[in-house]
Amino acid sequence: MDERLLGCFVKVYESGNIHKAAEKLFVTPQAVSKMIKKLEDELGRELFTRSPQGLSPTMYAHKLYSAANVILSECSRIKSEFHESATNATHTLHIATTYGVPKYLTLKFVTDFYDLYPDIHLDLVEYPEYPIYDMLQSGRVDFAFLPQPIDLINYEVEFCFSHDFRAVVNKNHPLARKSIIRYPDLNGYPIILKGRDFSLYPHNITRFVKGGLNPEILLEISDDSLIVEAARQNRGVGISATFLAEEYADEQVVTIPFEDETFIRNVFLVHRRGQKMSRAQESFWNYTTDWIDSNLNFAIRNSELS
Repeated sequence: MDERLLGCFVKVYESGNIHKAAEKLFVTPQAVSKMIKKLEDELGRELFTRSPQGLSPTMYAHKLYSAANVILSECSRIKSEFHESATNATHTLHIATTYGVPKYLTLKFVTDFYDLYPDIHLDLVEYPEYPIYDMLQSGRVDFAFLPQPIDLINYEVEFCFSHDFRAVVNKNHPLARKSIIRYPDLNGYPIILKGRDFSLYPHNITRFVKGGLNPEILLEISDDSLIVEAARQNRGVGISATFLAEEYADEQVVTIPFEDETFIRNVFLVHRRGQKMSRAQESFWNYTTDWIDSNLNFAIRNSELS
């Protein structure tokens, strides 16, 4: 599959507009339209529905978007690796993360690292969770940020942070008046949530059923902004990490905590067990644990005191 076509598709998907995508790609709108049509012909599926209001991604576009990002990131990694080898550049660490981790850690996590280790380059890319384990096992990445459950026999882990989840609804939704959500409250409402690319998915489905919810899944997606957008349009009840739900929410959206205090995600820094760390790897491992303790845990302690 042509890398250029996938790159064009990602720009159109993210902007929702042919002209905006063309501006970002420095090509004409006609060229963008032709590339999208060529990709649709190659896949045999319609990726966008056209209307006077713009483009709307189809279910096939949502599915392709996650895969396209993985493919493009891998292409970028390979090019970077060969370039590094050819130019004898500074050492590069390849780090895979499940979705949302870079946003939680913020850009400060990276810039503070570069201040301490200017000779180490971080190639930090978000992926669906299941491919990350293959990358770790094959040595294609040095580290990964992953949630439980993790195979502790094959991997060393260091706890990083926890976050909880919120139900996200339109302000006019019947649940919007609730101050707390119990699982049975969601019965009869379509649910939008992160899906089977995430290891928590089967555990959460089990959690819902045991809690008295027979989940009616409307959409499984990796992008929390679209989860919130679906709730904004009153398509159903979104379930999103609190820090992402609150970032994407506006006055049309209400976010509500769950009664179940165990409905959380614990995220760990993961390294393949038995693999001797290089100096650069040791630097990143130690930096991450120290930075999180000084920044995230310090912020939590301050909020508890205030």
